[in-house]
Amino acid sequence: MVLNDTTFDYLDEFYGISAKWFAIYALTASLFTIISNAFFITFTLTTPSLRKNAANWFLLGFSLSDLLHGVARAADAYALWYGSVDNRHLCATAGLFTISTVTCSFGFPALIAAERYYQISTISQSTAFSFGSAIFAEHRTLPLIAGWFFLSVMVNLPLMLNDAFGEDPAGFCGAKKFTSVPLLLSYECTVIFVFFGSLTITAIYYYRLVKWLKNQAASINRHESTDYTSGVMRVMKIVTLLPLLTISPIAILTAGQMILPVLPMWINRLLIAPYSSSSAANPWLTIGLIKPFRVRFLQLLSNVRNSVPRQLDNLSNRSSAVRRI
Repeated sequence: MVLNDTTFDYLDEFYGISAKWFAIYALTASLFTIISNAFFITFTLTTPSLRKNAANWFLLGFSLSDLLHGVARAADAYALWYGSVDNRHLCATAGLFTISTVTCSFGFPALIAAERYYQISTISQSTAFSFGSAIFAEHRTLPLIAGWFFLSVMVNLPLMLNDAFGEDPAGFCGAKKFTSVPLLLSYECTVIFVFFGSLTITAIYYYRLVKWLKNQAASINRHESTDYTSGVMRVMKIVTLLPLLTISPIAILTAGQMILPVLPMWINRLLIAPYSSSSAANPWLTIGLIKPFRVRFLQLLSNVRNSVPRQLDNLSNRSSAVRRI
């Protein structure tokens, strides 16, 4: 079923004056996202105590997906600044990268929550077999993460084959205006389904973890993983609720484009402006709320504070020696 094609009469407004200020904002937000996640990945990989914990690799995968999404948003900013109605391929390329990486990011909170639940279930019931525990076994961590990266690209294959990436009516480079219901349904069954499906799965395992923590609170034999699990739960709670506020406007504007009234592009862009905040905040939430990361970060800050005065003293002594000479 193909609808009347007012095709792309919104393109002039898409590449209009609001595109320039939104490109500046998107580039600024993407740079902060890239720097934050690059720091977290480097910080974790260079700390042996964090690197050897298999559970932390899911957090690394989450951060890597956010970093890649930050790069995609930088490409989005470039396409908005230099693209035009006569030069649309930049936005199409940026849209492909944006949709694929955001799909990947959406899935990680559910993976992290499920991994934590099955790991602590293994601790509590070491003799009972669990299919979930088998999937989330430590030796399967990296293949599982790599598999999700691959799957998050493949689920968007129908959009790729139908040249569906480009100027999103919401105001960014994502999926361009749908002219057929099947293609719109394909989008909703991939990106939107992963988004809301991940939120649902995360909530299910969150409440299972709450029940486990209550049992641990009543138990004398508390495991070392209790504090870690509690920290992961706090992070997952925030990274689940935050996207509901920041990403929902994009999901609604894009998925509901055939039934919603058309808004001016500058209003759409104001509505989706908080979109990048989630990817930028995730690594700092992890560092602040999960004890092993917080302890290591505070140690790093302490080392920096102690080393800077010494370096300044050395520089001062050298300059004094030069003046005497």
